[in-house]
Amino acid sequence: MASTNPFYELGNDIKGLLAIETFRENVSTTDFIEKISASVVDQMKETGENTAAFDPKPFIRTFENVLSELEQLRIRVQEQCNELEASSQAAENQYKNNITDLHGAFEDVYRSYDSLEGRISEVGRTAIRIGEQLETIDKERSKASESRDIIEYFMEFQDGSSERLDSLCKGGEEGQLKAAIIARRLNAVAKEVDSDVEARVAIEKFCESFEKEMLEEFNKAYSEGEPLAMAHCAKVLFEFNGGASCVQIYVNQHEFFMSNMRMEEMDQLRDSEDNSDLSNPNLAPPEVDTSLVKLYDDIRITVRREAGIISSVFPQPATVMQVLLQRVFAQSIQDHIELLLTKSSRFSHLAYLRTLSSTHAETKRLIENLKFYCDKEVSLKDTADVNGLVASASPDETLDRCMDDLFVPYTEGDRYLGKEKESLFELFGKIVSEFLSAMQQRKMTSVRNQSVLTRTLNQISNSTSSGILSPSVSSPALNEASHDRSSRGATPNTVTVDESGFTLLSQDAILRILNIHAEAVIRCVELVDSQELLVSIKQIYHALIDFVGHKYLDIVLDEILEDLSARNEPGMASFPVIKSTTGIIQLMQKHFESAVLPLVITIPSVHRDILSMKNTFMSNLEGKINTVLQKSIEGITYWLSELLSRQKKNDFKPKDEEGAMMSMGTQPCMQCIDFITRIYQSASKALQGKNFEAFLRRIGNAFHCMLLEHFKKFSVTPTGGILVTKDIAKYQEVIKMFKIPALDERFEMLRQLGNIFVVKPEILKSILSEGYLARLDPSVLYPYLEKRIDFKTAKLDRLLGISMDETERNENQANPNTNRSDARTKPQRRSLFVNDNEVLKDIMKNYSHNRDFLSAFNLS
Repeated sequence: MASTNPFYELGNDIKGLLAIETFRENVSTTDFIEKISASVVDQMKETGENTAAFDPKPFIRTFENVLSELEQLRIRVQEQCNELEASSQAAENQYKNNITDLHGAFEDVYRSYDSLEGRISEVGRTAIRIGEQLETIDKERSKASESRDIIEYFMEFQDGSSERLDSLCKGGEEGQLKAAIIARRLNAVAKEVDSDVEARVAIEKFCESFEKEMLEEFNKAYSEGEPLAMAHCAKVLFEFNGGASCVQIYVNQHEFFMSNMRMEEMDQLRDSEDNSDLSNPNLAPPEVDTSLVKLYDDIRITVRREAGIISSVFPQPATVMQVLLQRVFAQSIQDHIELLLTKSSRFSHLAYLRTLSSTHAETKRLIENLKFYCDKEVSLKDTADVNGLVASASPDETLDRCMDDLFVPYTEGDRYLGKEKESLFELFGKIVSEFLSAMQQRKMTSVRNQSVLTRTLNQISNSTSSGILSPSVSSPALNEASHDRSSRGATPNTVTVDESGFTLLSQDAILRILNIHAEAVIRCVELVDSQELLVSIKQIYHALIDFVGHKYLDIVLDEILEDLSARNEPGMASFPVIKSTTGIIQLMQKHFESAVLPLVITIPSVHRDILSMKNTFMSNLEGKINTVLQKSIEGITYWLSELLSRQKKNDFKPKDEEGAMMSMGTQPCMQCIDFITRIYQSASKALQGKNFEAFLRRIGNAFHCMLLEHFKKFSVTPTGGILVTKDIAKYQEVIKMFKIPALDERFEMLRQLGNIFVVKPEILKSILSEGYLARLDPSVLYPYLEKRIDFKTAKLDRLLGISMDETERNENQANPNTNRSDARTKPQRRSLFVNDNEVLKDIMKNYSHNRDFLSAFNLS
């Protein structure tokens, strides 16, 4: 049945799927099965069988045949793989055998090459030995031939004849060159042979005549501008005696040294310049002296032109350039710089230092230009001398040595740094002494202050060469500086900050000091050797701290602390002092970060020392600023208490009720308001942020406590109660300027407390049950209500629920010990509302115990 049913045989499309090509790439099993199943379904449709009921047999038989075919296909594929593996293994074995054979062949080739190389090396060494021997023989032959010639020439000179040598000199350039060599050797032989004086004299005369003749030819070619003829003469003279004579002629007769008398021109040119700008620290350092710039431009042009000429003319161009450069530096540059420094030193230390720094920088630029001309544009290298040696230094070495020789007399040791410190002391002293003189004038009546200021002025005067100020007479230098500033429209160095004449240095003066110091740092970098630079930076930074810190800020802060210690109305000078000091600290920090730190940060030890110096300086100032603030607060609170103490006993029991109704407030109140307003305005200019808020908070808290105690002291009439509320309203208004919510709440409580002096007795109870007053224990309010003149008549003590008749008071006075024991056994009652109120909590923080809090209200 299986043979007759077509479903039991595989169709052509299914057989096509069972080929190897189907499985060469990635094959999806699902797709493969779907294609076979679709083929079976198509066959079922072609036979027309009923497909209503699914018959699995065709699928089963088809897939069984497919599996059988796939098994056969797998066997065939495996056989092919085995055959390929076998052939691949055979090929690999054959490849290994071939490699082994080639390796042996290459080793044979390498051995052959090594043997050949050894034989070639042996031949080469043999050739070198033969060459050396031939060279030695040739040298000996040449020496023998030359010796024979020298002997013959010498014998001719013995006979009084030099015709052969004369004819050689007339034989053109080559003959002159040979004659120079022979003459040099004859001269050497004549000096060693003492027996024949006549021959030696004749040889010396010939050498002198020959040299003179060649120098004349060189001089003629030099004057006519013929470099080829100059080169020939220089070469002949170089072979004759090293060429020193023609080099001297070339340098001595150079137009750069012969064309003009530069020193006289420098005198006239320098006198025409404005030397006062060099001495003015308020102006930027002037540009390099124009005469020096002109001289250096001429030198650049000359050296650049002569480098090419020297390299083409002389056999030893580096030696000639060395002589030329040394002559330029020794004759032109050194004399010029000495003249500039001598003239600038007549004006001031600053003029001298500025001139030294600018000339050093300009000379350094000149050196770099000359190095470029001598190395990059024209190669100046010496040929070997007559002994086969090159002895002269390179142009770079020559220029560096000239630079050192030029400025060492001004910078070695402590010469430069000493003048730099003298200049700083002089310039800083002129600025600081103006402040000291003004403060000295202010404190003429104080012996102690007078001695401190005089001592500092003497220190400054002694530290400078000109003596800036004496204790009682201002210096001419200071007056001249002040006149110079006024004539130029510059801002003054000092400012007066209050009516008493308290004086500070202006911000422009501090900036001048920092600019002067920054300029000194730049000069140090320019002039001081790198190994000594950090020590120099440390010394001049110490000078800055000494003047700004010890000779200015310390004195300012000590003066203001002494003023604040006096028991009188505190002035407003402390706030400008604080503002100025904090500003100077900030400027000093920025100056340190920009001018000093980049130079010392790479050396940890020096960085640590300078940083410690700066931090100590600033921490001391910050400590003194805090002390000034504390003293200011103490002085302000003292003066506020002093103003409140001026409240008269009957101020709140006015006789003139209409006048009281029209009054804006009592006189002590208005004085307190005016004083606090001035304090706020001054402090707002000096303090900022949290510091300003903390300062105002402390003043406001202290003033609030004073007022709480203040209103317990005065009896109050109904009209006087209105004055009380007016005063409190003024106090509250001025405190609102502070913009501190906690203080506003405190004075709001004080305002509500003041209302108890003006309301009628019948509505007092409702007032006490509202706002902050409702949160206070009645015993706290008792001292204030007691000051109402109707306290007894209206029986306000009963309103508060406190009974204190005269009998109880007398008993308490008669038995104080019993009273204290009762107070300890029976605690005072305090409303729970006190714990819920932020203002009262804030007040209670000032007291260590509840009993202390109550005692502040006379209730302990």
